[in-house]
Amino acid sequence: MSKKAENVTKEHRLTLYWRILLVVAAVWAVFFVLSFIKSFDDWYVNHIHPVLHGVVARVFDVFPFAVGEIVMYLTFVFVVVTVILSIVHGVRWLVRKVRKKERKKSAFYRNYMKVFLAVFALCLWTYLFHWWIPYNGHVVGEEPERRGYTAEEYRYVRNLVGARFRAAQEALPRDADGRIIYPDKKTAYEQVVRALKNLSDRYPRLKGFYGQPKAAKCSDVLDWMYIGGYTYPYTMEITYNKYVDNLYWYTMIAHEAAHSKGFYKENEGEFMGDLSCVLSDDPITAYSGCDDIYYALESAMCNALVSEFGLEEGTRLYDEYQAEDAEFMPDFDQVYLDETDAFLAAKEAYAADDHPLEQYADTASEVADTGWDVQEKVSQENYYDDGTRLIMDYFIGLRDK
Repeated sequence: MSKKAENVTKEHRLTLYWRILLVVAAVWAVFFVLSFIKSFDDWYVNHIHPVLHGVVARVFDVFPFAVGEIVMYLTFVFVVVTVILSIVHGVRWLVRKVRKKERKKSAFYRNYMKVFLAVFALCLWTYLFHWWIPYNGHVVGEEPERRGYTAEEYRYVRNLVGARFRAAQEALPRDADGRIIYPDKKTAYEQVVRALKNLSDRYPRLKGFYGQPKAAKCSDVLDWMYIGGYTYPYTMEITYNKYVDNLYWYTMIAHEAAHSKGFYKENEGEFMGDLSCVLSDDPITAYSGCDDIYYALESAMCNALVSEFGLEEGTRLYDEYQAEDAEFMPDFDQVYLDETDAFLAAKEAYAADDHPLEQYADTASEVADTGWDVQEKVSQENYYDDGTRLIMDYFIGLRDK
């Protein structure tokens, strides 16, 4: 082979960078196709995801701040810089072409775009294996047949939850003014983790390591967007809005912790968060879970009564149920006071901090409204409110065994 031919061959030979990228892309493509097979997704999240989570979550648990949040900010800056550089590079290329000057290769831009492509590939890789595959599996790994429930069945489960609601309320630690005494977040989270692990015989994914939840730096933005917490799929970190009230915090953080264990659909998160807290032997944790799900069960029972018997008869039966089931209900006046105390304490915490971006609060809320609407359409039947059906499936399933 001539030296000239050898040089041409070298020029067309793929560099190590491109060979690695092609292998990564090929592996990614194979698993992306497999992700549309629900049985594969269930196997993956039951056997591979716990190992992956155990490593990734432990690594990032070392940091006292949410690395995922910092990465989110840096990614935004990275994308903006890339767009600006690409525009500048494109304009320079166009100007030289119009002037019919020889195009000069920019080593800096070429290398920069290689870095950008590698980072983009890494994001797609982690997104696929950390979130997409688990998300595409069956609901809670089982996908039982979706069915409707009668008013009597809703009444049965409502009373089960109501009885726990009442027992938890009576056992709550209170100060001299009757206000709930909340522990520190570390102690509260230990109770939440224990409640989740208590379900691990039925849902083995809930075993293993749980990273410590971290307060989001942008908690005020989350507050404006009605977001209580967020689990970063890339780093598998659990973060929360520090302005969430103490009473709701338990159920919310259980919801996020369940996400981190592979239950990424919102109905799964709602179900695991509510169920684990309702069944907890810690009174504050149980009170939080009952407070979150009780009213949804009550509303579902009312709707079922009207659907089955019509408005007039359904209303009469509802009043009858309320009188007959009083022993299964908490003191709702006290519940209202507890909710109000928690709400006002959260507002005081918010008011005590500076919020330099508060002028954009309305814009953030408008963006959030659109985002929530889009999420609901994308999630469809697996949105938050379907967590009530899963609660019904669980308790009615136990009853009918």
